Amino acid sequence: MRCSVRQIEIVALLAAVVVQCAFGHGTSLGTCAHVTRDEFAERDAAYKMMREAGMDYVRCDFDWRWYQNGRDAPLDWRMCDAVVGDAAKRGITVLPILCNPPDWARPVQDHVAEWRSFVRATATHFKGRIPVYEIWNEENHPGFWKNPNAEDYVPVLRAAYEEIKAVDPSAKVAIGGTAGLALDYLEDVYKAGGKDCFDIMNVHPYSWPNPPDALAGQMESLRRLMAKYGDAAKPVWITEIGWPTHRASVPMAGVLLAGLKIARPERKTWRVGYVDEADNMDMTRDIAEGIRECLPQGSTCRACTAAELVAALGTNGLDAVVYPYTEAYPFATVKAVAQFVKRGGVLADFGGSPMYYPVLDGKRVQKDAEGKDLFGATAPKFRISVYGPGKENGLKWGVKTFATDAATKAGMKFEPNGFGAFRFFRADRLQSGDEMVPLLSVKDVKGEDAVSACVYRFGSDLKGAVIVSGCTGAAGGVGERQQAEYLQHALAAAAQTGVERVFVYEFRANEKDPRYSEDHFGIVHRDFTPKPAYEVLKAGSDVQL
Repeated sequence: MRCSVRQIEIVALLAAVVVQCAFGHGTSLGTCAHVTRDEFAERDAAYKMMREAGMDYVRCDFDWRWYQNGRDAPLDWRMCDAVVGDAAKRGITVLPILCNPPDWARPVQDHVAEWRSFVRATATHFKGRIPVYEIWNEENHPGFWKNPNAEDYVPVLRAAYEEIKAVDPSAKVAIGGTAGLALDYLEDVYKAGGKDCFDIMNVHPYSWPNPPDALAGQMESLRRLMAKYGDAAKPVWITEIGWPTHRASVPMAGVLLAGLKIARPERKTWRVGYVDEADNMDMTRDIAEGIRECLPQGSTCRACTAAELVAALGTNGLDAVVYPYTEAYPFATVKAVAQFVKRGGVLADFGGSPMYYPVLDGKRVQKDAEGKDLFGATAPKFRISVYGPGKENGLKWGVKTFATDAATKAGMKFEPNGFGAFRFFRADRLQSGDEMVPLLSVKDVKGEDAVSACVYRFGSDLKGAVIVSGCTGAAGGVGERQQAEYLQHALAAAAQTGVERVFVYEFRANEKDPRYSEDHFGIVHRDFTPKPAYEVLKAGSDVQL
């Protein structure tokens, strides 16, 4: 029998699943779907495919505001009844997210009595049909809870817990899945008396655009926090994790353009080469086109493999190089790029800790031929000095940083929401004649500038410049094959660390905007055509591990 390239890739991925034991060991699989919103009409088709992939839970929103038209109006559960009933016919349990109150009950922490009534009515109506309730979604994120803080959230969580238990003592309550690991926020929940207000710990440890390499360590850190407050026995769920496969955009284009202008103010047009870590030239070309659209008129941006980039640098065919918008980089290009920067070229590396994960022949490698650890070893050669948030500087993961005067003068527009930062930069590796020009910064606990994006402009033995950013802002999705690989790595890490249940975010992509990440997390396309991630899960659900 002849196999297509796609079938061969799926078989290869399935082999990896078997080796890594991505599910099993007590870790069960669920998914997220908007079946109580715009996917209601297609719910049965979705349920059928979910069950075929071994998923027995679906997580969806129970938006209070949609089910009660007025303060004294009765709750209308017809849509939710259909969602729950049809799921049960397929052997699927619904995990509802109780959230989104009507305008007259906002902010919810000031309307706890009304919230109690809603929760009590919900638990009463669905008693025996819904075994677990999740209380809010990403309550530590300002997009879901204005001015988020645990002291406001815990009374809402406690009220829901008490009402659900009063109606149905067998029902479980999951704390709202936090955006990211959010250990500081969760510790604040414990300090505010939240320990006895939930049965299931729940987080959303997204790592996109990076792989889930840190997930096992994150879960261990979470367990340590729970143990610190005598809560280690509770199960841990991950009710959202995933990677989008959208086309490229350049959300940090302003930082790139300001950096280029500061690095070479005399240059009016640019010849740029973009090289990606992924073995996916369609995606690489798409990102390169997105970069070109942001550059000054008359500029170009070539999509390059590692070998093509080295060749172009050898013929002086480029003015600037852009590395992947992740913490990975093509290791085979380092020598040529270093020579390029030495003689005056510009390198841009965004997406976290620059040049951290070396990639060779499409795979991330940890050690060189001599056995030396390569993780984080290349950036110092470009005089990049990077550090992370911590207690000593009072900075938190994702802290918002804003344009500096230098960036503004270089034409960068003010971004009112700032840029979430995960890494920061120092000038302590620079030599005489070099300088660091900050582009994005925030004050740390000492009142000093913490720089999350900058230009290292050289005037010593190096003559070029390096533009770096430790902020979020991936250029595009990860590619469908890579989505499948990352998902399997995440499931393996979850199983190894005793996570009880993982929900893939999300089941179906709506694919309305080709460049919007939220529209492309799905593991099946809008028309229900499977992506490799779905096909691997479906095959893996029948594998004896």
